[in-house]
Amino acid sequence: MPLHSSALTRRTFLYGAAAVGASGLLAACGGGDGPAGARGGALPASLKGLADKAAKEGGVRLFVSTDARTPAHARKLSRALRADTGADLDIKFVSGEPDPAFANKLVQESKAQVAPSIDVFVTTPLVVKQLSGAGLVQSVDWGSMEGVDAKNVWTSYNAITIAEIARTILYNTKAVAAPPRSLDELLDDRWRGKIVTAGLPDVFSPLAAELGIDGMMTFVTRLLERGRVSLASVPTAIRTQVASGEFPVGFGVRIGESQRQSKAPVDYAPVKVPVVPRAGLIVKGAKAPSAAQLLLYWLSATEQGRKLAYEVLDWPLHTTPGTDLYQLAQKAGGVMTADADWWMNDYEKANRQVAGLLRK
Repeated sequence: MPLHSSALTRRTFLYGAAAVGASGLLAACGGGDGPAGARGGALPASLKGLADKAAKEGGVRLFVSTDARTPAHARKLSRALRADTGADLDIKFVSGEPDPAFANKLVQESKAQVAPSIDVFVTTPLVVKQLSGAGLVQSVDWGSMEGVDAKNVWTSYNAITIAEIARTILYNTKAVAAPPRSLDELLDDRWRGKIVTAGLPDVFSPLAAELGIDGMMTFVTRLLERGRVSLASVPTAIRTQVASGEFPVGFGVRIGESQRQSKAPVDYAPVKVPVVPRAGLIVKGAKAPSAAQLLLYWLSATEQGRKLAYEVLDWPLHTTPGTDLYQLAQKAGGVMTADADWWMNDYEKANRQVAGLLRK
């Protein structure tokens, strides 16, 4: 099984920085009333045509699931994209439903021959597989685009890695002086009754990326033994219960954005944990396909795009310096993950196995 280590540094590609002229400076500052064509200086020359087409489309609709994002966030993203690419796009966020529910909505729209309500969907492997199987993903040769990391290309599914979901171990820094340093330590009686997690298959199934399905099932079976853990209603509740001190340790979710900003008494235990890729795709029939392709390229293949994905959308990668997952990977010695084929095939098998265990 191909595994990726955080020791591999993601290559970044900066092009033509010295060539940015007055028009590029105006774009970066939000000024200028010239033609609608793209005028940025950070794109490879081979992508200027794409940027011009995107600029003519004028806008793009990005699905952000249940995340709380405002028009101000969208404007910040638009300004940064324009500074890098020259394409002045009106980025609109579409939100309100969890990914699976919205994917079902797209399927129903397609069956009713209604135009899709978004252009760009960044989502988890199982939803990518669902939409691809329904024929709702536009074909894009991401691998041919200059600057795209081949490891991020989901060739068979026309998608590209944008971010990651991490199933981390959190602890309350006021209540715990010596946090767990391995998964096995969570099974020590020292932590019995002091751990909160969530009883959902996808909280545990990503562990199989490194432990294998049998190893993952053995660990989860022991973790869920009577009296060892408590189950929160949803993964996000884990954050609150650990920060409040109700439980010293939590498993299954990242530290919340607001908790990081308020410096809540929570931190990551130095344990290698699984990260689930979130891949970006263009919905077939999108109103702005070129703008969608440019946005996804920028978020995945450029240093500034990856930085803004984290700062504006809270979409981190463990290979992007400055993100919480990068810091975790550094102190834990890496992360658990696998290639796209594993996530699109074995991950679903692991998910079914855990679901069966949780039903018992």
